[in-house]
Amino acid sequence: MLTVETSGIKGITSFTTYDSGELHECKLNDSNLIRTKYGDFVPQYGDPGIRRKQLKALSFYKSGKIKSISLEQQTEISTSVGTFPAELVTFFEDGSLNSLFPLNGQISGFWSEEDEGALAQKYDFTFPFGSFSAKIIGLRFYPSGKVKSLILWPTERITIETPAGKIPIRTGFKLFEDGNIESVEPAKPVPVETPIGPVNAYDANALGIEADKNSLGFDRNGRLTSLATFDIISVKKSNGEKKITFPKLKPGLMDDYEKVPIKLRFGEDSVTVDDGKQANEYRISDSTFKITGGDYTETTSCGDCSQCKICF
Repeated sequence: MLTVETSGIKGITSFTTYDSGELHECKLNDSNLIRTKYGDFVPQYGDPGIRRKQLKALSFYKSGKIKSISLEQQTEISTSVGTFPAELVTFFEDGSLNSLFPLNGQISGFWSEEDEGALAQKYDFTFPFGSFSAKIIGLRFYPSGKVKSLILWPTERITIETPAGKIPIRTGFKLFEDGNIESVEPAKPVPVETPIGPVNAYDANALGIEADKNSLGFDRNGRLTSLATFDIISVKKSNGEKKITFPKLKPGLMDDYEKVPIKLRFGEDSVTVDDGKQANEYRISDSTFKITGGDYTETTSCGDCSQCKICF
């Protein structure tokens, strides 16, 4: 079922629909002009070659409104933080810009990340927390047009001022709509002052293709709310109960095993220590904490307690 919004699309070669019949996604072999408040866009319809993704040219909301456009040619789009070329754009259902991606190449045996990276340009950015020049994977926005998150190119590193101090970051950052930092991804282990003492914030396995979920998080007032770490967290409650949490291991994609970071979540007088298998919540005022940094992988046993220097 084509809606009023989708009935004029020419050259549909394949498509999918919603369960109720409305057009969901399609590929094209003919030129179409899609008019938006950000300009006129031509969805991908030609031979994609070895670089471009052979995926949907257009996707739609159930209402028929445009959800995403894979562009035939890189096209400039004006945003609240400057004008950027895009090969892929997405929209909210009200027509506001959701995200843009300057490049949208298909990494394969014929086209490497290095090949794609050679096409990536550096762009200048100025935010209240810092100015920098960097290659980006993409930008995400709020319906208001304000930046929601910035996704850095995998090899890029920048340094910005955060509520936890000046920190080198990779992957990117996420912002509240008022422009305050919601989360960042540290580029290396960074000691951060927390309600339970200094903890190294870092996740070696952080997903590098988005910046909406990061290892170091804050609330709108700059209070630390979450942190990922490979440190060992030892807790002693006032009743004498002790608990030591180590980073655990899981089968890895590139290596045989990879460490799972411990996630800390902070409340007003609480901390939740989550090792990926079990989460324990402690009252900070009722507990004593000891943080031991280092590259630890053994999680099944403390070994000889008489020689252990971690316990209290």
